[in-house]
Amino acid sequence: MDSSGQSGRNRRRLDGAAGSYVPSRQSRGLADGHDDEPEGTRITRQRSRGTTTAKVERSLDADDATEARVSSAGDPYPALVIAMLYEHRFRAMNTDVGVWLWSGGAEHAPIVRSSFSWAQGFFGRVEQELSRFRSTSALTRLNQRAGCGPQAVPPLLWTVLQSAFEAANDSKGIYDPTLCRTIERLGYDRSFECVERTGAEHEDSPTPAFCAWQRVQLNGADRSVSLPRDLALDLGGIAKGWTVDQVALALAPIGPVLVDAGGDLRVVGAVNGEAWPVAVQDPFEPEQNRALVRLRRGALATSSRGGRCWQRGSRTLHHVIDPRTGTSADSDLHTVTVYAPDTMSADVAAKVVLVLGSEAGTVYLAKRDLSALLTNADSRETIVGDFPCEVESHGSSRCA
Repeated sequence: MDSSGQSGRNRRRLDGAAGSYVPSRQSRGLADGHDDEPEGTRITRQRSRGTTTAKVERSLDADDATEARVSSAGDPYPALVIAMLYEHRFRAMNTDVGVWLWSGGAEHAPIVRSSFSWAQGFFGRVEQELSRFRSTSALTRLNQRAGCGPQAVPPLLWTVLQSAFEAANDSKGIYDPTLCRTIERLGYDRSFECVERTGAEHEDSPTPAFCAWQRVQLNGADRSVSLPRDLALDLGGIAKGWTVDQVALALAPIGPVLVDAGGDLRVVGAVNGEAWPVAVQDPFEPEQNRALVRLRRGALATSSRGGRCWQRGSRTLHHVIDPRTGTSADSDLHTVTVYAPDTMSADVAAKVVLVLGSEAGTVYLAKRDLSALLTNADSRETIVGDFPCEVESHGSSRCA
C-alpha cells in the first residue's frame, strides 16, 4: 500500500489502449517503481503558480513533510492555506487505482490517511458486491437466480442497477448491462488475466435479441429484480465509474481531489484554479501521448478495441460488445476518450460511441452536450465538441 505526496504539476498519462492512469515517462520521478518502494509518504513540495518544485528523494512519513504555502485567493477551498498533494495507490477491480488529494500541511496527515483507507475499503466493498467474477457477490447470486422470479437485492446493487438501466434506456440499448452470457460465450468468462488468449472458436449459441434489457423487471417498491432465465448482468464498467465518482465526492470536502481507476477518472476542485494535467496515450504508440488534457472539474473515460483482446479461431475479439450483433464492436473507431461531468456518464458514453462509430457517435455526443477525442482504426483523430485538449498531435481534425 502506497501513500505519497506529489507535485500538482507532474503530468500523468491516461492510457488509451489499456486504460491505466500512470505518470508520464518525462515526469515520473519518484513514482517509478512504486510497488517496490517501502511504505510511507513521498512528498513533492510546490509553491503554487510557478516557483521551483523540490522533490524529497526518500520515503517520508507525512508528519515529516515540509509544507508549501498556496495562495487561497479565488480558490474554492479558502481555508486551505498550507497545501500538499498526497498520493495513494492500490489494486481493486482488477486494475490500478490512484487517489491524489490536495490537503493542508503535515498536521492534516492523519485525516488524509484515514480518508485513503476508507477509499480503498470502499472500492473493495463495491468489488465484493458487484463483481461477476466473485462467487459470493450479490450480483453473482442474482444471476444464479435468473428465471426464479423477483429477487430482493441490497441497496448498493440496486443503486448501480438503476443507473445501468437508465443508461440502457438513454442509449436505446447500445449500452446493455445484460450481455454477460454473450461475452462469456465469446471467451471472456473469468477475470481477464486468466482468460486464454488463443483458442478454438466455439459453436454459435443463441444470442439474446437486441434490447434484451427491456425484459428485466425492476420493482422499486420492494427493491427487487426479475431476471429472465437466459440473461445475466455485467456491471463492471459502470460500477467502476460509479465508485470513482462516489470516492471523489466523498473526499472533496478535504481538498481538491483526483481519483483514477484504470483510466476512468474524476476531478473535483483545483488549488488556486490550477488544472490537473492528464496526458492521453497514443493507442498505437504506447510511449507517445496523443494530447494533454487539463481538468479543473469533471471526468474522463476511455474505451478501446486495443485493450482487452483475445483470439478465437480466426477472429480477434475484445470486451466491448455490440448488442445488435452479439459480438465485439467493429465500427470505424479504435479508441474513444470522453469528457463528461461524471465518470459513470463518461464510461457509458465512451463504450456507446465506440460501438456506434464516428458518425452516429458524434450525433450521440452532441445530443448530450458531451465532448470526446475519437481515434479511428487508421490512427486519425477527431475532436468532438469542447474537449479540454491543450495539445493536439498527429494532425487532429475538429468536429463542431
